[in-house]
Amino acid sequence: MPSDKLKESSVGISTKRGDAGFTSTLSGKRVPKHHIVTEAVGAVDEANSLLGLARASVKEKKIKRIILQTQKHLFTIGAELSLCGSSSRKLESKIGIDDLKWVERLVDELEDALSLPPGFVAFGQEITSSHLDVARTGIRKVERIVVKMCSEGYIENTFTVKYLNRISDLLFLLAAYEEKSENGRKGLSLSSLTVHLNDSFFRKWFILGTVTIVSLVITIFLLLLFHKPSTNLSYDVIKHMENMHSPAGS
Repeated sequence: MPSDKLKESSVGISTKRGDAGFTSTLSGKRVPKHHIVTEAVGAVDEANSLLGLARASVKEKKIKRIILQTQKHLFTIGAELSLCGSSSRKLESKIGIDDLKWVERLVDELEDALSLPPGFVAFGQEITSSHLDVARTGIRKVERIVVKMCSEGYIENTFTVKYLNRISDLLFLLAAYEEKSENGRKGLSLSSLTVHLNDSFFRKWFILGTVTIVSLVITIFLLLLFHKPSTNLSYDVIKHMENMHSPAGS
């Protein structure tokens, strides 16, 4: 009996209908697995899994709730992408203005709290911030595919692209928040590699080093250009050679 139950439960997962390289959308349409709709839904699935990993690693309940809500929104986006076109109008829930405002409020709050320095940030001090940063790249991947779908007329809901764009910003800030909080909230950790392109000290030494290198290159070039090896042997060398060939020198 247990084996029969196992067999029955496995039927819903492994249908074998995708063995030929095709899959079904929510609208019932069969499309190849390399179709843009399949790519989009797969990217959403990947991003949702990365968010789940991030949610499991963070400690604060508030952050966990934010990530969970984002995952729920991704399920909605996945359904919309799978239906795509006129069929998506049948959806009871879509990404809308309220969802967009929810993300924007969180982004504003985190930006005010963090006061991030200008430049690039390389996360890696904490596993939680790294998971959030990887999830951010997953969202960016979804965004790129969805933008393409919009340009090709698959999607009509303009809030979807805007939401994905804001969510990637939110995940970046959450990663910075996690890295900052793990270090006593005294600022981003030293592992957060920042490049201050506007720093006057950095700019001064960069210019000085560049000028020095260029000057050396020009000097070497001029020396090679105008230096001609001498064809006249010195008087002492000539006399020495004459002595070697004279009878007295033999």
